[in-house]
Formats: sequence, structure tokens, C-alpha cells
Amino acid sequence: MQAEILSVGTELLLGEITDTNAQYISARLRDIGVFVYRRETLGDNRARLTEAFREALGRASLVIATGGLGPTDDDITAECLAASLGLSLEFHEGAWEDMLEWFRIRGREPSASDRKQAMIIRGGIPFANKAGTAPGQAIITGGKVACVLPGPPREMVPMFEEHLLPLIRSTFTDLIPLHIKNLRLVGLPESKVGEALRDLMDSPNPTVAPYAGQGQIRIRIAARSEDSSEAGKLVSAVEAEVRKRLGDYIYGEDGDTLESVIGEILSRRGLSLAVAESVTGGLVAHRLTNVPGSSRYFKMGMVAYSPAIKATCLGVPEEAVRKDEGVNRETAASMAAGVRALSGAKIGVATTGFAGPTGGTEREPVGTVFVAVSDDDGTEVERYVYGGSRTAIKEYGAGRALYVLWRRLSKSNRKRRDQAEGVDR
Repeated sequence: MQAEILSVGTELLLGEITDTNAQYISARLRDIGVFVYRRETLGDNRARLTEAFREALGRASLVIATGGLGPTDDDITAECLAASLGLSLEFHEGAWEDMLEWFRIRGREPSASDRKQAMIIRGGIPFANKAGTAPGQAIITGGKVACVLPGPPREMVPMFEEHLLPLIRSTFTDLIPLHIKNLRLVGLPESKVGEALRDLMDSPNPTVAPYAGQGQIRIRIAARSEDSSEAGKLVSAVEAEVRKRLGDYIYGEDGDTLESVIGEILSRRGLSLAVAESVTGGLVAHRLTNVPGSSRYFKMGMVAYSPAIKATCLGVPEEAVRKDEGVNRETAASMAAGVRALSGAKIGVATTGFAGPTGGTEREPVGTVFVAVSDDDGTEVERYVYGGSRTAIKEYGAGRALYVLWRRLSKSNRKRRDQAEGVDR
């Protein structure tokens, strides 16, 4: 079944806010077996919006619009949907009573313009808004469903889940949901992943698709079957083959993050961690401490930008600090070992580099990032050169630091497992 999404608001076209609603709706529709074929963003223009509804309903069985349901004159989404269907809006007492209750609970009085939000398409179904004033609404016409939802995500999401999703399922009873598994990889470029999985990506069911972003790859494996257990078996078989080919780079699945997986390994093994950052400015520590329960293993983080601090607090040799302004292997290694000694942690991680746009040296240009990990087995240092903005370089550097840490922990895990099993690699 085909669906289309209309995101309404001149502020979207001007780039003043990010449209997260369309992404959310697309993902949830995919989960239940509805496929979004088109997404369109429109301003608050009556003629264009009315025509967009008319065209979308001519192509798709489900049309969902978000935004433009407020009390002001430029909130015209419901009016335009009604006009596209040749219907009128009518004052709905039930919708108005829900709004009055919302105002009463908050000790507020509605204004005259608020009544506009209780205007529902004739024959339509109002959706109560528990997080705001504007109700949503839907209408079933000619076997199709058209719906308008509020723009603020905190209002749109619960309304979609509590009202629209059940309506879609009860109206379109032949939906076949997708069974989806996501595998998360790090350490390989998208081109290498594509080469390794080329034959699997040609399959129509299950489908295999890699998606790259922020130095990582997500592999989505999806199968459709009226029998959910059969769909699960199809996905599991492909997953096993992907793991066979790329297992050394797979750090997690579905909702896992690199930092959450690192935290799980550290907790399981009773290890502690400290971080010293220069170029990444605290981003590594930020990501690690975003994981609930990270206080069990995260001892400290230090942002050591100053050469003097690197030398006096972390024990970086003076000659290393002076060489290429402290952007070198020796500095990174000394920072990792130094923060480990300072904190008493089992593992130390460090970053140093040039985020730009100015700076850099002939030997180490802007974008250079050194990452070091220090533990009882020694200190490992790697050098990378990234392009892009200052923010991008810092984010890539932080992500790479986590990757190097995860890789070292994973190698240690495999070594411990092999020793336990008596395997000699």
C-alpha cells in the first residue's frame, strides 16, 4: 500500500526547523507494511496546499499531513484538505470539550481564535490532543484515509500512535508488516561493505541495504511474509551470512550504539576508563557518559588544550608538545598513559589534532587526528586525516576514538575466549 506525507509550514521551507515528523512517520509506517512513496514540504499557501492534497489522494491510499492546525490565520491545513475533497468544516462540540478540558487543567482561558481548532471536516474523525490544544483529524473517503496531525513532535507522536495507527490497521486489514533487523558496523567504508554483500543486496526478499553515516554503517535486513515466523527465519538466515562475512566489524544491532556496547564490555569485565581530549574537546567523554550507568566504569575526562597542561598534568614530554604543536603520536600516547595513571583507570583514551579551519603544519595538516588507547598490554596510536568543517572533524575524531577503543576491547575479548577454549591463533 502506498502512502504520501505532506509537511506543512513556511518555517520548514526557510530551514528554520528540522522536519523530524516525516522521518518518524515513514519509519512507523514501514514497520506495519505501508510504504511511503513521496514526501513533500509545502509553505502555508492555500492554493498550493489544496492542490497537493488533491494530487496525493489521486496517487496514494493514505495521505498524512503535519503542521498548520493552530489558531492563527496562516494555519490552513484542515481547510485545504476539506477543499480538496469538496467538503466543509463544521464546529465539533466533542473536540471543543476536549480543548476546554486541556485549558481547565492548566488554569487558562481559551481565546475566541481557539475555537477555530475545533473545526472538523464534515464526516471526519477528530483526534484528541493530550499534549496541546489543536486536535488532529482524519477522514475516510473512497477507501482512502487522509489525516492531518499537529506540527510539534511532542503532540504529533502520541496522536499518531494512539489514534492514527489503529485507524490505519482497522481500515487496511491486508497489511503485511516488515520484519527488520539492523546490524551496526564500524571500521569499514561503505564501498567495502557493498562489495562484500553485493550478491545479498540483489535479493528481493529479504532485502539487504547498507546506510552510511558519521563513520559507521547500518545494514538493514528486511523480509515480508504473511507468516511472521517465516519472515523472522528469512532475516536470521541472511543475518548469519552477513556476520560470517563482516563479523569482525559488527559491534551491535538495532538500537545499540558504539558507546553503549563499550560500556557493556567494560561493565562485564570490571574495567575502568579515563579520557584525555584535545582536538575533540570533550565529545568522547560526552558520548561515553550519555550511557546510563556509565559511572560504574567511567572515572574521569580531561580536556587538555593547553600545551602546559598536557605537560604538567598528563606527563607529555616537552619535545612532544613542541613537535607539530603537540599533534603527533608521542603526545597522543603520553596523554592516554598519563590520564590512565592520573585516574587509576585500567584504560586510558586520548585524542589530539587540528580541527581547523586554521592551524596545521606542513607535516600534519588541518584534519589530522591522533587517537591513542593505553592499557596493561601497551599503548596503541593511530593517525587519521579528515575533511570538512571544524565540527565534523571533531565528531569524526570522537567516533574514531570510540572505534579504536571498541576494537581493542574486542580483540582482548577474543584473546580471552580463545585462551579459555585452548585455541591458538
